[in-house]
This record gives sequence, structure tokens and C-alpha cells, in this order.
Amino acid sequence: MSISTKFRMLCGATILLLGAVACQEDAPPPIEGETPLTIGSAFPLESTVFDEVRTITVSLPYKYDEKKKDFPVLYVVDGGIEQDFVPMAGMSALASLSGQFREFILVGIQTNNRYYELTAPSEVPFDLENIPVNGGADKFRQHLQDEVKPFIEGRYRTSGEDAIIGESLAGLFIAETFLRAPASFDHYVAVSPSMWWLDMTLSREAAGLLNTADFPADRSFYFTIASEGGTMLEGVERLAAALEAHAPESLNWWYEPMPEEHHHTIYNPATLQALRLIFAPEE
Repeated sequence: MSISTKFRMLCGATILLLGAVACQEDAPPPIEGETPLTIGSAFPLESTVFDEVRTITVSLPYKYDEKKKDFPVLYVVDGGIEQDFVPMAGMSALASLSGQFREFILVGIQTNNRYYELTAPSEVPFDLENIPVNGGADKFRQHLQDEVKPFIEGRYRTSGEDAIIGESLAGLFIAETFLRAPASFDHYVAVSPSMWWLDMTLSREAAGLLNTADFPADRSFYFTIASEGGTMLEGVERLAAALEAHAPESLNWWYEPMPEEHHHTIYNPATLQALRLIFAPEE
């Protein structure tokens, strides 16, 4: 099921997003006393990195204003309104409802051209055939670090602890950020990362990067893969082997394959498991 299909299904269930009265074009007239449900806010963010206005989405913990405490932040790559923000907002509500992980501020970073923004430059013929315009990952990483994070930390009560999550190409971007710029975030969650990219170069370089990168203490990395095989699985398993042999002692990491899932069903179960680990309740 595509992300856009999931969003339409949510709309059909009359989940009202950002104060919209209804998702359907032929919506029935409002009923007296009807109250739209707002699950978050969308903000325009002027980006000098991309030289354009970008969009970020935010959902706050339940009764954020009343609790007067600081919260960790979960950044979602592909986190636009018609991307993964809506299902992740539902996931974040579980923190208040069930207590199985700590409450957090949810921040979605919308990708405008995810094929360009989430990939390292490649001249591999297979890559060029599938994604001819690629190579913007460093630029997107700079956008996160220099523009999105300062905006969020200046506007909300953040605790200084943060995490980043994404699937597929976004998972590749997160795995690359973890290995090449580990100080960027505290926790990294890569769901079915597209490790096939660039002839699996990232996984081939993982051991060396783990040996040479300056990993701050108390970082964590959770990654998983569904029933994908081929170079996707080969790259992920090479990454797991590199971590097994070369992970810094201070690093918490988990590799939990989910072969019972496939590429379009793994996101929610993987997210639930990852949140239980990275944002475990305080003892």
C-alpha cells in the first residue's frame, strides 16, 4: 500500500488533519456541535540550503502546555502531511495512552524530491536508470542540522535528546548519517534501508567508518528489514556484521529482521519496537 493510499484511507475514516473540515470532496454539511480534530501543525520554513520554503509538521504530546516539562524529539524523514506524518502521529499518541515508551515531540520533515534528497551521488548504471537525479543527501543533512533542528529547539521545550526515523531511501539516509555524522542525533532508526544504493557502498565502508568515526557516548542504532532479498538484504546483513565486529562499546544497537512483513507493511511494527527501545520509560 502506498503512502498516498494510506493517507486517503485515513481521510475516508474522517480523521481531520490540521483543522480541515473533511477530506472528501463531497463532504456532508457540518453538524451542530461538530468539532474538527487537529493532530498537529504544519509550518513553512525558509531554507537557505535549498533556496526555497520547505514544510515541517509538528505534533505535541498530550496536554503539552499543562505538563511544563521538556520532551525528547523524534524527527521523521518523509514526514509531510501526505507522507508518514499522520500514521506517526497516531504512534506518538500511544506514549500517553499506554506508557510503553516516553512521550516525545514529533517533527515531520517533508521531502520534496526524496530520490534526490536522500541519496548519495551515484554513477552506477542501475542507479542512474532508476534515479537519474540523485546525490542530495549531504544537502538534506545540512538542512536538518542547520535549519530544522534550531527551529524546533528554539520553539518548543526540548530535552536535548533526539531521534530520527525513516524507511527505504529514508532508512538509507539515516544509516548513512549514523555512520558518517554520528553526532547529528542521539538515536537512529532505519526501517528496511535501501542499502542496495551505490552498489552497496555504504555497507562495504561500514567497518572502516565504525573504526574511524568519532562516536559520542550513548548513541543508539536500530535497524530492521522485511522480506526483501537481493542486494537490499545483502547490504543490511553486511552492515550488521560490521557492527558485530566493530561497534564502539558505548553504542547500543539492535538488528531485528521482520521477514513476516514486506516493504509496505513493516513501518508500523518496526516503529513500535524501536520506540520501546530508544525511548524506554524511565525507571
